[in-house]
Parts: sequence; C-alpha cells; structure tokens
Amino acid sequence: MSSDERVRRIAVLPGDGVGAEVVAGPAELLEAIAAAGRIELSGPWPVGASAFGELGTGLPEPTLAACDDCDAMFFGAAGEHPGVSLDDYRPEHSIIGLRQRYDLRVSIRNIVRVDSGVDRDGAARPLIVLRNLLGGAYGAAPTRTESDGSEAACDEVILTPAQITELAEMACDLVEQGLASSIVSADKANLMATSRLWRSTTQRVADARGVPLRHTYVDRMAFELAHDDVVADTVVLTEGIFGDMLSDLAAGRAGSIALCGSASVNPGPPAKGRCVGLFEPVHGSAPRHFGQNRVNPSGAYLALAALLEWFTETADLGPVVTEALAGALQAGPLTYDLAPPGSEPASTKAFAAAVNARALPRLKELL
Repeated sequence: MSSDERVRRIAVLPGDGVGAEVVAGPAELLEAIAAAGRIELSGPWPVGASAFGELGTGLPEPTLAACDDCDAMFFGAAGEHPGVSLDDYRPEHSIIGLRQRYDLRVSIRNIVRVDSGVDRDGAARPLIVLRNLLGGAYGAAPTRTESDGSEAACDEVILTPAQITELAEMACDLVEQGLASSIVSADKANLMATSRLWRSTTQRVADARGVPLRHTYVDRMAFELAHDDVVADTVVLTEGIFGDMLSDLAAGRAGSIALCGSASVNPGPPAKGRCVGLFEPVHGSAPRHFGQNRVNPSGAYLALAALLEWFTETADLGPVVTEALAGALQAGPLTYDLAPPGSEPASTKAFAAAVNARALPRLKELL
C-alpha cells in the first residue's frame, strides 16, 4: 500500500475492444469520488490496438505524459480490436510497455465468487494470487532466443533472492493486515532450480515474520483450485507464469473470467513520474462481444476496489465497491456468463447500474 500523502490522480485508459464498456460503470464511481475532492481524474486516454488504429501507435506520447503525471492507471482491456490486424500491431506491446516504463513488477489478482462468504463489512472475500510480473518467465527480450523455424528457441527463466523476498514479504503483509488468513506457495521445486530458490527463500521470510506458510507443487495447486479445496481468503504465492495460469483457473472455477481483477504495482518509489500501478480486469478485449453491451464488468469493479485500497488516502472507499459488487452478484440479475439457464441475462449497463445503486449512497456518506 502506498502512503505518500496527497490527492491521488488517476488516468483512465479504456483500451481495446470491450474495455470502454466495462470501465464505464466504475468510472461513474471515480467521478463521484473526484467531485468530492478525494481524487483527481485524467482522461480518458487512448492506448493499445485501438490507439494504433486511430493514431498509428499503441502508446501515444500524450498518453504516456498523462500517465507519468498520475499515481495510477485504471485500464479497461488490452487485446485485439475490431479493424486492427494482429499483423500490424501486437496489442500486448502496450500493456508490457507500461509495466516496464513504471517498473510494475508485482501482480496481485483478486478472484471472487457469486456464492462466496462475506466479512463483517459485507465485502466478498477474494482468493488472492500474488506473483512477479517482471523477471522469471516474464523476462525481458535479452532472455529470449527466437527461432527461424529451423533452430531451437529458448526462454531463460531468471529469479533473484531479492525478487522472491519482496513477494514473500508482501504476502506476509496481507496476512498480518487481516486481508488473508493463510499463504500457500506454489512452485515446481522437484524440477526447477528457480523453484528450489523460491521455496527456500519464501520459507525463510515466513519464518522470520512468524507467518504460517504451506508449500505445494504448482500442478497440485491447480488440482486443489479445480477441486475447490482452497478457501477464499488465501494468498497463492507463486512465480509469474504459474500465477497467470492459476488465477485464470480459479476464475473459471468461480464461474467467469470476469470475476478476477488485477493490480500491477511497483511497491517501491516510482520509476518514472509518479505512477506506481495499473489496475484492470483480466479478461482482455473480447472482440467478439464488442459493442453488444453484454460483458460482465465485475473485473473492472474489482480492479477499482484494488486501486482505491492501494493508496492510504482512499483505502476506506475500496470495501464500499466490493460490498456493492457482492450484493449485485448475489441479488442478480446477472450477465450472460453467470445467468442461470432460462433466465434473462442483464446487460453490462444494467449490471453496472445495480452495483452503482448500492455503492453511491455509501460513498456519499464517506465523502
């Protein structure tokens, strides 16, 4: 959590495909918070494949300048966009470029369930997946050897004790702050040298902090998630590529990829300007659903809650969002991905309106 006292400025980047549709509802809450003087808003700013289609670049200079001058980015989606060929622009370049520019080296993903329990504040308890975003399998270009089709390709996985220690300390923080009850560390220590370093380092940190830690292999972790053996308020601490897969599996077990929100953060001093985080749903641009007003915006609400909770100045507002989302998920009607068979699905706008109708009165009390 960032504790630098000031009014936080948030850049809104709708991104590609359905990004603008899913951030519209949460953006209304941001606007209400800004109107009360608790934050400042900047944007919306073009980014990604949609920006490339209009401007010939996925990371326009005005967008980068605006993000440099903001504390965090609220991002809709990176992915394919109608009318933009993948041969012309790879949309992942935008999100990777932003992560590298601001050293957003840690990923925190929150997954909720429609039937999950609630804490004393009424907020849904998430499963948290904590992983590295830079380093490990997410190494930079020099760690990769491309193939021309006749020679071998290579992806070098490099992890340092310092990288692992930072993640393990953050996992312990979550437990000590009461945001999680336990930590499970998933690795492949029976095969990989990086995983053996991971296991010894995470255990050392947990022992020093007095926080219980359970180790398991990543394939066993996948089974436990699929079999629904992992309690909701657990931190799954794991390497980047493992966590990428496990979080999607957990969201699928919860019922929809839209039930996962993502925070990409720099827990240290800003690497450039003042920006320390990018907050987004994980579902991508879903181009086949673009313009149909049917995609579930829950992931964007989870991302908004994580954004608010990251900064001490707005941390009290985050649980209001998760509480409102939990209420809307439990009361229905639900979007097509979660709607029971035979029921009429809610539109993106209708579901967002249901969340906001719960959140806005409570926010006004706090603002």
